[in-house]
Amino acid sequence: MKYSRILTFFAFIFFFNHIALAQNEDLHKLVTPTTGVIAGSLADEYGKPIPYASIFVLNAKDSVTTAYGITNEEGRFTIAEIPYGKSFLKIEYVGYSTIFTSPFILSESNPIYKMQRIKLTEKVQVLGGVEIRAQVEMLESNLDKKVFNVESSITTDGATAVEVLEEIPSVDVDLDGNVTLRGSENVTILVDGRSTNLTLDQIPANLIESIEVITNPSARLEPDGMSGILNVVLKKRRESGFNGMVSGRGSMEFFRNKPVINNYSGNVNFNYNYNKINVFVNYDFRGYHRLNGGQTHRISWFDQNPAYLYQSNTSEFNGYSHNVRTGLDWFINKKNTLSFTLSYNNNRHKSENNLQVMNDSISEFLYNDGDYFLDILSPSVQTDWIASHSTPFESYLQLSNGQNIRHNFSADINYKKTFEKKGRELTADLYYTRNHRESNDSTAQNYDFPYDHIDIFQKAVTIDDNTTATGQVDFVTPVGQKGRIETGYKLSFRSIGEDYRFFRGDDTTSMYRDNTQSNHFVFTEMINALYFIYSTSFWDKLKIQVGVRGEMANTKSDLKSAGEVHRKDYYNLFPTAHIRYDITKEHSLQISYSRRVSRPSIWQLNPFVDVSDKLNHRMGNPDLTPEFVNSVELGYLMTIKKTSLSFTAFYRQRNDIISRYTELYRDTLTGDNYTLTSYRNLDKSQNFGFEAVFGQKLWKFWNITLSGSFYRVIINDATTHIDDYLARDWTWNARLNQSFNLPKDWQIQVNFRYRAPSITTGSMGWGSGGVGQGKRSGNYSLDLGAKKSFLNKALVISLNCRNLISSYKSQITTYLHQDNRGYDAFSIRERSRFNISLSISYKINNYKKRNVKIDGEEYPDGGED
Repeated sequence: MKYSRILTFFAFIFFFNHIALAQNEDLHKLVTPTTGVIAGSLADEYGKPIPYASIFVLNAKDSVTTAYGITNEEGRFTIAEIPYGKSFLKIEYVGYSTIFTSPFILSESNPIYKMQRIKLTEKVQVLGGVEIRAQVEMLESNLDKKVFNVESSITTDGATAVEVLEEIPSVDVDLDGNVTLRGSENVTILVDGRSTNLTLDQIPANLIESIEVITNPSARLEPDGMSGILNVVLKKRRESGFNGMVSGRGSMEFFRNKPVINNYSGNVNFNYNYNKINVFVNYDFRGYHRLNGGQTHRISWFDQNPAYLYQSNTSEFNGYSHNVRTGLDWFINKKNTLSFTLSYNNNRHKSENNLQVMNDSISEFLYNDGDYFLDILSPSVQTDWIASHSTPFESYLQLSNGQNIRHNFSADINYKKTFEKKGRELTADLYYTRNHRESNDSTAQNYDFPYDHIDIFQKAVTIDDNTTATGQVDFVTPVGQKGRIETGYKLSFRSIGEDYRFFRGDDTTSMYRDNTQSNHFVFTEMINALYFIYSTSFWDKLKIQVGVRGEMANTKSDLKSAGEVHRKDYYNLFPTAHIRYDITKEHSLQISYSRRVSRPSIWQLNPFVDVSDKLNHRMGNPDLTPEFVNSVELGYLMTIKKTSLSFTAFYRQRNDIISRYTELYRDTLTGDNYTLTSYRNLDKSQNFGFEAVFGQKLWKFWNITLSGSFYRVIINDATTHIDDYLARDWTWNARLNQSFNLPKDWQIQVNFRYRAPSITTGSMGWGSGGVGQGKRSGNYSLDLGAKKSFLNKALVISLNCRNLISSYKSQITTYLHQDNRGYDAFSIRERSRFNISLSISYKINNYKKRNVKIDGEEYPDGGED
């Protein structure tokens, strides 16, 4: 079976290649006995296509214009009816410098000339002492996606992908690293369009070119993620000659009013492009020191036996990481390109955690028919009152130390073939990644009460080994006059294994392995997927795209330590539809639909019960089924000179929601009340609302972007006891980003964001962390960044202040009231209050633009031909 799938995959590639080669339509249809054709593409200095640029064909002898054309939405152009002889191009686009290309010759024997990509550079003007520079917008709003250009953000200089995501409208990242999009944690994070084993804090911001927010993807992309896809696009420069950049960063933060040197990093990027070969190398080193803390207050009861639990913890993390990424592009000829990419990440860190625990029984008069008063949990005075009316049961200090080593390797081979027929393209991609992690965690529980209680020592050794391999082929071809077909096949294999070995003893010398608490779990998944997309346009204003993706998924959950095996197979279709109508050049409407899926992860499927915290247990659920969603969006986009506005109304219906769920139990041996957080499929939910992004250039030096979203969440489930307060929610968020381009190469950026209180019910969490049904408090923050350029903009110094003003504490209320048991809990998470960092970067570029002579006059060469 394994070999048949591999043979099928390569046969599929050969079949498409054979079909493509057999179709030999080309530009010769535009050639006449006296005129030829030129074709090419146009991009900015960041490699992004430039649409609707004006291209003039000039005769090399007298500079008379002989033909004219404009680029399309993809930055491509084709110009026919060019008289035979020597010509050159003059290219103009608003905000960019006019360029002239090298001369080219068309003749009866060579009537077609195809240019490689031409690059435009930003135009600089000085008005009233203020230098105005055309820049890539930090946030680009399109109907189908939003693009956040990291290089245009000052406040993320030297940071990680976590801080970058915090700047994107509708995206939030909490203290545990949970990423939410439009209030949902069910979001898929990709790197260069592929799944990744890296966590967000392991991806340096200076390696990121942009982040794409795609809420209703087409059938070409994988259907995973309820609320959509966040695609992290890494830098891959292809500039001529040798160039590079060296940068460094150091930062300090304040935790509980004490300064901490928390981050330092260095980065080098080099790129060399000569003839048909492009090579790039990126290396990043960073060290980090993070602190956080928190408290939990919980009142619980089980058969008329109420108890009060207080926990207070402080955690400290120290570590460093190395990231290396290199690649090679081989432009075999004008139609064939082969690319290779390798990357390696090494991360090591140590952690220390101090957890103070007090577990008491509460006086009977606090208990009243199974209900407790929620308002006694928040104010500190009432918390002290509870403690004074309780009888001590146990009190201990838990000290934990951990060491973690992670190695991640990935490799990618990509082949791209274009054809004479404009728009026809074949790509094939092979991708492999492996992540290996080893951790060693030791815990000691030192009891203050009861005095005769024996101290407990524990040790956990965890080995994770995760592997992902994919093979994909995609084919695009025009059909008819305005139609296009996209189709492809993808085979993906995923293996995720965790070997957890648990040791216990009365002291560090008498430790023994406890097989009842050890766990070896392996999850494997094989997915075969085919997709088909057809798109066309009518009257150049109405564009329609319909697609469908079919998937066959085979999964296996193997709890080797208990001999339990669970197999599940899924066969699903995921239709998509996008309709766009351009009312005018400035106003557009779009409606889209997609069906998507969220598959349970290894942590959610693993049935092993984690009792490392004896009062808060965790386990997975091997009977979980995938969650499905139907998503509809209606969007409006307006772009008028210095003003842009995008408005999107959305509706999502989720079925079989994968959600954390927390219940209370009693240990019959110790008498402890403990919570068990697991996962289950809730019936369904509805999520609807709207989001808006408004961009305005107030003056030539001042840009603002105001964004916000407002939405409603309704969760319905007949099998749980979730209160309506935790199952229905109105919430909203808002962001204001301002950037200033000032004289003398100064730039300033100010960002403010606010997130209103929201429920945690229906969320999946990150890894094995997170709380069950509950509601978290709102938060806000203000960031300030300044940047100054020197040495003709080769040297850049940035100063950033994050959380200049912020709500550095996050509060979560969670409860569950059942017939004979229940609990009310109030938790506080605390992070650093203020962070200041200094970044320095220096650009290296010994490539000097060539000047070309046309009839004795010199012009800058804008092409790469």
